[in-house]
Amino acid sequence: MTTALKALLLMVGLAAASPALAQSRGYYGSPQRYRAYPENALRLEVGGASLGVEDSAPAPFYNVRWGAFVFGGDFDLNLGGPVNLTLGAHEVASSSFSGNPSIFEPAAGLTFKFGRNAQVQPRFGAGLALLFASSGDDGAALRLDGGLSLYGYAPIGLAMDLVFEVGQLGGITITQAQFLIGPEFRF
Repeated sequence: MTTALKALLLMVGLAAASPALAQSRGYYGSPQRYRAYPENALRLEVGGASLGVEDSAPAPFYNVRWGAFVFGGDFDLNLGGPVNLTLGAHEVASSSFSGNPSIFEPAAGLTFKFGRNAQVQPRFGAGLALLFASSGDDGAALRLDGGLSLYGYAPIGLAMDLVFEVGQLGGITITQAQFLIGPEFRF
């Protein structure tokens, strides 16, 4: 056999064996991946609300439309995929000058989040809020909300929400729109 033929056979043998030699043998471990944060979240938010009642509403509603300061929080428990059980409580604090009652609102509902672990994560939700007024009246409202969570590369982000509610408080129809903003913690 000539030297050229031996060299050719050696090159063909090496070329055939190279894919097997190039496979990972586990010496170096798996490739590094970014940490995936859990989808449970706690939002602590403040904001404002615009409230309104029927034009013929009796006391304790001295104004049919008024504004209020809102503060509270929501806890999202991930149920799998984009579905979350949301439990929360907010205080709609009316000014004593408005003559209207402040309202405490515990709420429960379902929230749908999209874009798992994305830097901008939209969400939409629906639920039921119980209404307890400082005047002693109580009631319930349908709660619809939408919002955005803005994250960097950390489990803490900025949450912004727009909430609409319509319901009955002491036998009177009440509507409100809230804009809320605050930190969101994923854990």
